[in-house]
Amino acid sequence: MRLLPLLLAAVVLVPAAGAGEGTFLTLNQLSNHADPSLLRVSGGVLVAYDIDSTGSIDVLDTGGTTHTVVAGWPAVSDPQLVRKPDGTILLYFGGSTPDLKTQGALRFASIDGGTTWSGPVKTNSASTIGDIQASALRRDGTPVFSQDGTGFVNVYQGDNGGTLHNDFNLCCGYSESLAVDTSGLAQLAFWSNATGKSGYMYEKLDDAGGATAAPVNLAAGTDAQALPGTNRVPLVADGGGNTFMAWPGAKHVTIAALGAGKLRRKSVIGTAGAPNQVALAVEPDGGKLWVVWTQGKYLWATRLRDAAHGAAPIVVKTQLPAGRTAYALEAVGLAGSVQAVVNLSGTPGNTLWRQQLIPGLAAHALRKPKPTVKVRDDTAPVKGATLRGGGKVAHTNAKGLASLAGFKRHALVKVTKAGYVGTSFRVP
Repeated sequence: MRLLPLLLAAVVLVPAAGAGEGTFLTLNQLSNHADPSLLRVSGGVLVAYDIDSTGSIDVLDTGGTTHTVVAGWPAVSDPQLVRKPDGTILLYFGGSTPDLKTQGALRFASIDGGTTWSGPVKTNSASTIGDIQASALRRDGTPVFSQDGTGFVNVYQGDNGGTLHNDFNLCCGYSESLAVDTSGLAQLAFWSNATGKSGYMYEKLDDAGGATAAPVNLAAGTDAQALPGTNRVPLVADGGGNTFMAWPGAKHVTIAALGAGKLRRKSVIGTAGAPNQVALAVEPDGGKLWVVWTQGKYLWATRLRDAAHGAAPIVVKTQLPAGRTAYALEAVGLAGSVQAVVNLSGTPGNTLWRQQLIPGLAAHALRKPKPTVKVRDDTAPVKGATLRGGGKVAHTNAKGLASLAGFKRHALVKVTKAGYVGTSFRVP
């Protein structure tokens, strides 16, 4: 499989006026391994997370109100959210009730958008009190969720996880993700340090959630980090039958594009240094893929309009809150933007911080045969972008082109359009 480089065409800093300074969602009371679950719903995004120190599971609704599902429990762990076709939201987490009579992977349900919750319901009797690491929804609305541990990556299927398959019985598989493509194919990605089966692994699952074959290390031949810091190996499906998996490298994020469970292409996005956390998200239209990562003092992102076939990414970045370290990252695609939630260090505990990023513009100016500029969003031309510089104003046409006639040579021209991070260039 040929590795296709994606040129790092432009890097622009998200201005405070555009995306804001971000929002802290919790007090400094989380553990550094707390990994939130994000669910896109009507009106915004739900955020679920666990607080070890108080034995709590909380859900932040779209209006910013926090709803406590449980509190004072002796054991809670990372949750996962899914929404069934009838609108019922299911919340899964590993835990133990105060009387210790109900333990393992537990289920709660909400029929009012996450305000109130009924439960707990004990799921599969073989489940543990560990994190619910990943979840997805079959095309018929059947939930699939997972837990991992020594000698297992367990995939449960059904509202109550009635069907269980250990899809990796070596020691050990970690940080898994689940995705279901438009054909109904369920897939699993995880990182393994097992002897003879190490790397960033991919599996196809059958209709019951069992592995159809041995896992494949898709990162073979890339500069994949041997010991990743990422909280999960991201795996998402778009609306066009494609599935995408990503992993961090030395100075790259590598993306594998799959179709019908087969690897179609690998491509890389150059980064300023070794990426730490990596996340993938698809916008609601099913066609645009966001790649988000943390590295150094910044949260970085790029939106790819057709990642299955080709891209020319424009990377945007915004600064993380000063003096804080990122420990986990999750992201969800919205119309024209991506929302990222980061677990950041704090005192006495960690906190969740949310930031929304918008795509960037890139401009390429030519002097000959006629002075023109082309403005693009990834590979797509941008119509209606405004160019201002040296007292002149122009607008791009449907092909993303604008004449630079009348603009003085070497004048600085700023390019803007609503919904984008702007850019600038000098007239050649």
